[in-house]
Amino acid sequence: MSTEIAGASLRRVPRQDRSEQRFELILDTTAALIDEVGYGNLTTSLIAKRVGMSGPGIYRYFDGLQAIASALATRNLHRFLENATSILSDENVTWQEAMANAVDIYCEMHRSEPGFRWLRLGDAIDRHLIDESDTNRKVVARMMAEVFISRYKVSPRDDLLEHVEIMVEIVDSLTARAFMTNPKGDEFFIDECSRIVIGYLADYLAATVEEAERRERLATR
Repeated sequence: MSTEIAGASLRRVPRQDRSEQRFELILDTTAALIDEVGYGNLTTSLIAKRVGMSGPGIYRYFDGLQAIASALATRNLHRFLENATSILSDENVTWQEAMANAVDIYCEMHRSEPGFRWLRLGDAIDRHLIDESDTNRKVVARMMAEVFISRYKVSPRDDLLEHVEIMVEIVDSLTARAFMTNPKGDEFFIDECSRIVIGYLADYLAATVEEAERRERLATR
């Protein structure tokens, strides 16, 4: 387990396999219970009972329920970042296909990761899960912007990060709507989400090219 997963939320970092397994079991159990009873009805006692620990045993690892949820949200955020980075870096797909695949990954986490529909990027718990200065959404946007600069040779304009952050906001909002009442996701909202973010980025990239060409023309006069 990476120590980044829980950060300051941990009372202690598991060093042995058994402790690490218990730590992961606490997170998995918490995620399942969020879907089962709702976060508002969750307690450390309920988690401990389901895990098969004593109540005080939970506090060997965490300060409380908020710390457990923070660790779970951080784990989910890292998982999404790893999967999205792999997809966006694939040299066999266009950037349009990469963006659609990234949306699909986010939607699949809604379907397959217990508790994810409530936690998503973790803002409901902590807006700064893995970076004290950047919000969770900005962390995702920065990763995507860096990939676009390196993989798709996008000019690193000052406003690139802001535009990618808007895309992250769009994806998060529309996928949340898609899974609001349908555990499999409303395909209309999912399809529209992909179409909108691809169109938005296409407009931005076109403007980037036009701006670069305009500057080149001015420089040659």
